[in-house]
Amino acid sequence: MDGWRTKLKSKLGPKLASVVPVSAWHAITGHPIVLPYYHMVSDESVPHLRHLKGYKYKNTTQFRAEVDFLLAHWRPITLDDIWGHLYRGQSLPKRSFLLTFDDGFREMAKVVAPILKARGVSAVFFVCPAFVDNQELCFHHKASLILDHLKSNPGDALLEKLSVPLNVFPANAANIVRRIQEITYAERGVLDRLAALCGLNFERYLANQRPYLTSEQIRALQHDGFSIGAHSIDHPFYAHLTLEEQLRQTRESLRFIQERFEVKQKTFAFPHSDLGVTDDFFEKLSAVEPVITFGTGGLLPGRRREHFQRFSMEKSRGGGAREIFAWQSARCWYMGTRGHESLPATSSGKTVFPPEALVAND
Repeated sequence: MDGWRTKLKSKLGPKLASVVPVSAWHAITGHPIVLPYYHMVSDESVPHLRHLKGYKYKNTTQFRAEVDFLLAHWRPITLDDIWGHLYRGQSLPKRSFLLTFDDGFREMAKVVAPILKARGVSAVFFVCPAFVDNQELCFHHKASLILDHLKSNPGDALLEKLSVPLNVFPANAANIVRRIQEITYAERGVLDRLAALCGLNFERYLANQRPYLTSEQIRALQHDGFSIGAHSIDHPFYAHLTLEEQLRQTRESLRFIQERFEVKQKTFAFPHSDLGVTDDFFEKLSAVEPVITFGTGGLLPGRRREHFQRFSMEKSRGGGAREIFAWQSARCWYMGTRGHESLPATSSGKTVFPPEALVAND
């Protein structure tokens, strides 16, 4: 199914972009705000992302071109503009955009911010408290480093050793790689055991490479007019958590951002996706004070006024910003015709998704 969808996207996106003007797509979707998101922008191959699916990040030339495309068709706004629109009755431009970046990599300060600042474009950088100041390494990034080591050090002896904690037999490269890529947040402890067998030292990597933003860099981003939001404590997939753990991850990360960086407005982006998050979650989260949240459902509207869906600029293989927007617009139109204008959830705690909606981050 995924292979079929990828082929369709790679063919349909460029075709739609070549024959349908951007203004027409905007009219079809009816979204006043376009919310693209990225994780990384780099001209270098990044080891802790190199082997992860869905992190087909752009280089600086591609990124500049995509920002210029957005500026040609939409007006840039700030996170404060969205707050003003929701809670102070302020109007927004009919066609506006806000860029967001997840996970808080150091490249946000060194690469992304200078490009955006030169163009007068704002952005929101969502960070996880566990990774700020390079205290911990995200389990996904550990997996990528282990896979990178395997690629550089092929051999049956190492595969045999790794097969035991992974419970993978026969211990061939394809099986081992696939199993490491499938390791979940709940299983993340096994990655440290694999690293020890590979002779990898994650603490040394954090100290030497400094993959994440520091507190000083985050404050500098704030000084330059950029916004900071929370992204959970350590990046779990919320669909795999209990409601209590979802709330804990969210509240503690929001509290960290407020206290460490003196951020008054509570803003949160779900790691991975907001699939599996029910109305109970949103009601309990916003019971005391408002929180603006962001999912990854594409150009679909959020199911609550203060919840917004974003679309990835990294997962599409259909080309640049024009092709990605054409594909997302066509998907939005199709989902609307099928009666799936948002991602539904029930207050009972059960969430029922149509098959199309399960393509999060698409």
